[in-house]
Amino acid sequence: TGDDDLRRDAIETFEAIRHGASGVTQRVCIKRILPAFERDEEFLRLFLEEARVSASLHHGAIAQVLDFGVVSGSHYLALELVEGLDLRTVISRLAESNDRLTTGVVAHLAFELAGALEFAHAATDRGRARGVVHRDISPSNVLLSRHGEVKLTDFGIAKAMSADVATRTAVVKGKLPYMAPEYASAGQFNAQSDLFSLGVTLYECVAGRRPFDGANDLETLENLQRGRHRPLPEAVPGVDAAFAAAVERLIEADPAVRYVTATQFLDDLTAITPPGTAQLILGRVVSALQDHRAGEGASLRDALANTELR
Repeated sequence: TGDDDLRRDAIETFEAIRHGASGVTQRVCIKRILPAFERDEEFLRLFLEEARVSASLHHGAIAQVLDFGVVSGSHYLALELVEGLDLRTVISRLAESNDRLTTGVVAHLAFELAGALEFAHAATDRGRARGVVHRDISPSNVLLSRHGEVKLTDFGIAKAMSADVATRTAVVKGKLPYMAPEYASAGQFNAQSDLFSLGVTLYECVAGRRPFDGANDLETLENLQRGRHRPLPEAVPGVDAAFAAAVERLIEADPAVRYVTATQFLDDLTAITPPGTAQLILGRVVSALQDHRAGEGASLRDALANTELR
């Protein structure tokens, strides 16, 4: 949406070196608010909220905030540097060669991202907080490293969950095609809304297209509210039946039918065993796509031939 694009335009990103004790150094990602937006109190509040929320989430599949603060009037976040590509770029570049990630590799993504959400939704602050919802799960917020690591990032519009927060109407932000119907239409959100967005992301990874896309935003919103889409088994004939059923339940328009927790989704995923080399394959895909775009190595099709995508 415009709000989301505006927010991204207000932040610049750098690669930097963090200096620690005894001469220890670490390459990090720095997110800094542009000077023109330092005077925007609401934007600054959201930025600091991202820092506070993200810094409290310590999980292997969540991009870690290492530090945050203000230097010479400029607010910044220091995050772990993930050397690779975001999932949006991977999906788009694979489409250029008429390729998609295999169901096995996507199942690996599903385990990692659902695990991150299970942790975030249940995370506690000395037993007082009920956790946080992300509110903007989409491929552009999933980082993939050249080693096949999966990192969920950008908790900038995340909110602490409580009885009132989970049901109140809020300003809708994020990306419409990935929004749960109750969020897109009324701004109501909870953990199930994140799970819906995860389902759309996984569907797109396997099918190469999003399930509810319409000719325009109004049609997309209507598709979301009605649950109108092509079932995954029809979109991808031969897809693993258990995986397809789990994804279809994630993207149910009716929250009463959808998974209530990430734990429930993970329980159903146990019937699916990603290949033991899934992380290795994913890393090879990321490396092949990144090196090809940089003009290095073999052609994209030849490079992908070694990733077991075919």
